[in-house]
Amino acid sequence: MLFYGKEKTMKTTSIEHQTEEDPNELNEIIAKIVEVIEVERIYLNKGVSHQSFINRLNIITKVSQKDNVEDIRPVLDSIFLNNENFSYQVFPFSYANLELQQGNLYFVNNCHKNNLVYKTLQDTLIWNYPSQDSNKLVEKIKQDFKRDMSRVKSFKKGICYFRTQNHLSQSAFMMHQAFEQGYRILEKFICGRIKICHSIKNHQNYVLKSVHKLESIFLVESDAETRMLDVLEDAYSSARYSHNYKITEKELDQLSQKLGLFIKDIQFLFNEELSVFKAIKIHDDMDSYSEQTIEASSKTNKTAYLVRQLEFENAYEMLCIAKSLMVLSVTCLQDDITPPISIYGFQYEINEVLQLAIKLLPLEETSP
Repeated sequence: MLFYGKEKTMKTTSIEHQTEEDPNELNEIIAKIVEVIEVERIYLNKGVSHQSFINRLNIITKVSQKDNVEDIRPVLDSIFLNNENFSYQVFPFSYANLELQQGNLYFVNNCHKNNLVYKTLQDTLIWNYPSQDSNKLVEKIKQDFKRDMSRVKSFKKGICYFRTQNHLSQSAFMMHQAFEQGYRILEKFICGRIKICHSIKNHQNYVLKSVHKLESIFLVESDAETRMLDVLEDAYSSARYSHNYKITEKELDQLSQKLGLFIKDIQFLFNEELSVFKAIKIHDDMDSYSEQTIEASSKTNKTAYLVRQLEFENAYEMLCIAKSLMVLSVTCLQDDITPPISIYGFQYEINEVLQLAIKLLPLEETSP
């Protein structure tokens, strides 16, 4: 179901019938959103196995990237307050478009034309969904991910180095940095935007709004895991401010185990999202091929109907007229012979034979 909106009147118009699969509240929610903010387009995502939401709307606004979208969150929160089956993400158009061009899996997977449920009628902005060779884009996405993950590996080396030097506090700081870098990588393709903070607790809460509990998360209902998370949080603040941080070898071992699981979670979710993108591109390529085939077929079929319909009383008449046409053709090739008026007793005026010749020409080359 796709809606078009008019910003001047702030109204939403449905141009397609609502399907049984679409949430019943969708129409009402979209209408409320476009009444209070300038929206360029909205995409609907339905949660799957590893995702923690039921329905999520990606709201692409007309505000520029330098404007703070956080200013409109209170308004959006009030709209979604009584709609427990819906969550949302909001992005400026310029930011979303840039991430599309760079192959951010969040946007290429969740802001595809098949997910579009609202689009402004005043469509002056160009939506740059990548149309380049899918294999090249997949390779770019994989290389970008590999480059980002290399930073996590660098921090892991720092963990080992400082531990061998018996500088446990510095080793814990490297641990914190490895977790933070990992969350930044995960947030980009799971949440669409990186959360700018140094709190692992906040990063974890942010990610869990989009995915189910990961094997590597710190369980807040567990005192032992809460304590472990506090130790990790303190590693950053102490290194920056107090310099009196203490951690044991056992705690470092526990955090190292968590980090190993976390890296596996990141790689698993990346591969899941990359598989989704590959499936989308295969489907798009098939649609494009089908459209080209249909277009080519329609052009071919068009030529089958270019000749005018010819009617004859019987087969004998058809053969006689065909013979007259051949005699006329041969005669016209000889400049010194007068065209015959009759042929072997059958009276066919030359103009009748010429009319038959005209009928045999393609319609596009003759007068109607």
